[in-house]
Formats: sequence, structure tokens, C-alpha cells
Amino acid sequence: MASHLLSYIQRPHQNGYIFETVPARLEYIASRFPDKEAYVILSPGKPRVSITGVELLEKSRAIAKGLVRRGIKRGDVVAVSQPNNIDGLLCIFGVIASGATLLNLMFRRPDGSDVRAVLEKVGNCSALIIHAGHNNATLKACLHFIDDISDNGKVVSKSFPTIHTLIVSSNCSIDDQKFNTLTEVMNERISGSSLPSLDPDDTALLIETSGSTGKPKLVVHSHRTMLMCGVHLQDSMGFTSNDIVYNDRMMQWIGGFPFMYLLNGVTTVTTDYRFESLKEQCLFAYSAMQQEKCNITHLLPITLHGLASLALEIKSNIVLENILTGGSPVAKTCLAVLGVLTKKVTVCYGSSEAGFLTSKPVSNTSQYVDYSSGFPHQGVEVKIIGTNGNIVERGQDGEIYVRTPARYKGYFNEFEKTKKSLNESGWFKTDDVGHITAEGELVAHGRVSELILCGSTKVLPVKLEKIIRNHPDVYDVVVIPIPDPVKFQVACACIILRPNAVTGTEDVKKFCESSEPDIAVNEYSNVILQYLPQHYLRFLEFPKTNTGKINKLELVQEAAKRLNIAM
Repeated sequence: MASHLLSYIQRPHQNGYIFETVPARLEYIASRFPDKEAYVILSPGKPRVSITGVELLEKSRAIAKGLVRRGIKRGDVVAVSQPNNIDGLLCIFGVIASGATLLNLMFRRPDGSDVRAVLEKVGNCSALIIHAGHNNATLKACLHFIDDISDNGKVVSKSFPTIHTLIVSSNCSIDDQKFNTLTEVMNERISGSSLPSLDPDDTALLIETSGSTGKPKLVVHSHRTMLMCGVHLQDSMGFTSNDIVYNDRMMQWIGGFPFMYLLNGVTTVTTDYRFESLKEQCLFAYSAMQQEKCNITHLLPITLHGLASLALEIKSNIVLENILTGGSPVAKTCLAVLGVLTKKVTVCYGSSEAGFLTSKPVSNTSQYVDYSSGFPHQGVEVKIIGTNGNIVERGQDGEIYVRTPARYKGYFNEFEKTKKSLNESGWFKTDDVGHITAEGELVAHGRVSELILCGSTKVLPVKLEKIIRNHPDVYDVVVIPIPDPVKFQVACACIILRPNAVTGTEDVKKFCESSEPDIAVNEYSNVILQYLPQHYLRFLEFPKTNTGKINKLELVQEAAKRLNIAM
């Protein structure tokens, strides 16, 4: 009888499902916009590079045929390590068109040990397509597990016997050893190579989770679920073929995948450059948006902080139509760009596993409450589950569960983890904490796994962060758990202060202690004075994951090191 008070919301599917393959959709968009720029790549000190729709289609097909000639079969895994450049874009569509599953790799360690761990998890990788890297660093890391290379690109790896092909994106050599290049693969004029017939439910790619709190998992998506992610992204933004978007997220991840192009032929502007600081990144983004006349952007919340300060500093003359943001809980302070840089900010909630789930367009900060995530996209259901396994009443916090047509197929080669997060009814257990308001809006606070277990109390970091952000000199803050011999864990506030701030961490601590505490309303949000951060540390920058999110694991390790606390 009181079902209307329960924490369950949904929106019916209205526009029909897209049941196609990614290559079929690419062909359709190229036929509609053959000569329109699909992607523009900008980088400091380098010429502007772009590719049209028909070039993207033809060159990615040439790569796909070259992979088939090299023995790649439907269902094989092909690993790609490329920056946000044209080669990286071509590899996305080329690998998927060959019938293989695309796996994105990021080489960070010189010995390639980080990549070895991923390849061991996959188990059946057949080929590598890599950018050689600065001074051939990526290629050299690869050679730590490649034992023999033939002139035709065939390789032998004792560590990974299934790998038989290595392709490098540009001409390079090590010890006079030449490598098969992507250009050679594309330019081969050999007839008789046909591409396999694919099904929309075939696996298309493996997306690495952010790994911000531990080891990343590999999320399995089909052609159909990836295109449905695009449908939901369009739900949130309403983009059309006339839009030009700036998005510096990595193309191979959920935040940077070319959804907008596949849905409507939207031109995307991006960069293949990795910036040293947030300010440098924001300055470049501002210049790129101005140069390319972008009217929408897709940015992380921390970048919005930087752009808001920058726009005021340089008296911005850009007025965007919309900025999409998400990837972490969005505080009201992130919306300082409204009226300065953009007419609207759309806050989106989602994940690599489930795509884009809910969104909230905001044109005035008075319309927004911290961490609001909006209403479901079409075909999406959301419910909030308490620790007893039952749906809670509206307004009460619990764990967010979702059911969506864009849901992943599972975690690659991790049956037990899949079983724990995905039940037989199709509900995905997000590990996120939140509640649904009386009006039916989702508010997502943070992750269950990030709760600080302080004595017998579960403290939600985002509640503490909200208090600290009220200090006028605090630019950004992340609250993390630190081991404690008495309470098990205590909160540590990692703070970035605004430029030229005279405030120190001791001042921030006094400010917090004098603030009115957020008294507990349930077990997930108990924040009273005695649970305020015990430690306050100042940072210039926070460590980032490959996807651009704050790396909580590295942040905890750095904080413990500074505090001389054993982990």
C-alpha cells in the first residue's frame, strides 16, 4: 500500500533498442556524413590532425582485413596500447570489425609488469597493436615478454603462447630489428580478405575499471550494450549532428568511447597529450574549445573546478551549451562554471559496467543539491537496498542497485566477482551509496567500499568532504581511511588549497571542528564531531588513474607514508 514511498524509480523505454553491430553503425554514420570531420586531434606544438567519416570507415576496415590476414579470428582478443590519436581511433573500429575483442592496455612500468598482469588475466590474447612510446619505451617494455620477432610481424612469447602478432603504429627499430607497422597493414593491397559476419550480442571490448581503490577489473561489453550506452548518453545530453564536443578522456574507456559519433555523427575534439598539471590541462582545453568552436564538453568534476577558476581569471568569452560531468560524486562547487563558461551542466551517474544511468541538467546552482544524480534514462531501473537486503524507504541511504539494457555481460574470467555483483534477475550491485528523494531523484554519495570504519561507526567520506569544501580557501578535498590501532580506521583529509591561499591545514581543521556537524540519519551517513578527520595533509595535485580519476589507493599509500603509518 505504501509502495510509492519505497526507493525504486524507473523510466520506460520509449525510442526502441539499437540492435546493431558497431561496424554496421559506423558504416551507417559514414554514409550520412562522409566528408564531415569525425575526430580532431590537437596537441601543444603539433599540427591539427583530423579524419572524416568515410576515411575512418575505409581505414579501419583496412586494419580489420589486415588482422584477419594475420590469423585473427572472431572471438580472439587483440590488445591495443595507443594514445588519443587517429591510430588509436582506427584501432578501436578496426579490431572490432575483425571480429576480435578489443582490450585496451596502458604501459606505465618500464619492465611491462603491469601489462603482464592484465595479459595473464585475459589468457588468450592473440595480437598487440602498440604506439612505440617516447624513446620506444612502450615497445621496449613489450620486449620483456616477446622472445622472438620475424620480419612479417609474427612473434613468439614463452610467457603468452597465444600472442602471435605485434604491430607498431610507426616506423621504428631496436638493434636493427624492424617491426610491422600499422601503416603497412592499412596499405596492403591484397585481395580476398573478407570480414566476418558479426552479431550484436558478440563481445566487442573489454573495458578496464578505474582501479581507483584497488586492482581494476575487465568489464565485458557487447556491440549491443555499447550502442545502448550511447543511447543513454544521448538521453542525458540531447546532442545532435550539429554539435562539436571537446572530450579529453581516453577513447578506449567508457568516458571517452566514440558514442556521440556512432549515434549522431558528432565531431569530437580531443588531445593525445598528457598534461603535467590541472592548470595546464584546463588552459589547453579552454584554447581547444575556443579554436574549434565546441559547444558541448564531457569533463571530470575536478576539471570543472579548474575551468571555473580559469574562466574567471581570463574573463571567458566562451559560452557552451552544455557540460557533461560525472565519474565521481559532484559537489555544488563544481557548478561555478554556470553562467561563466556554460549555460548548462548535466550531472550524470553511471559506471563502466552499466553505462550512463541517470542525469540531471542544471542551469542554476539553486536547482542543485550536492551529489544529486537526477532521474533514470529510458529503460533504466534503480533501487536502494539496505543492509538487511530489502528496499528502503525514500530518503534513506543504502546501496544502489540498477537494471539496464546497457548492462555489461560480466567480468572477464572472474566468475565469482560477476556472481557477487550481478544477480539472476539482472540487477547490478553498484557498490555505491545513495538515496532516492521524495521526488524520485537519485542522490549518489560515494562507494560502500570507501566507508571509513571508525570504531563501531561507518563514516561516509563525502559527508566530511562537504564540510571541508565550505572553507573558502579549499580548492579540492578527498577524505580517505587511515589505519588506527584503537578505532581500526580514522579519516584523513587530503586537501588542495586555492592558489595564493594563506590558510594552512591547521586552519582548515579548526574550521571543521567549529562547523555544525551532520547528525546521523542512518548507518551510512553517521558524521558527528568525534568522527571528523584526525589527519589533515596538503597536496599540490592528487595522483590519477589512467582514466583520469583520483587514484584513492595511491593517495592512501602516500598519506600513510607521510604520517609514518604502516599499511
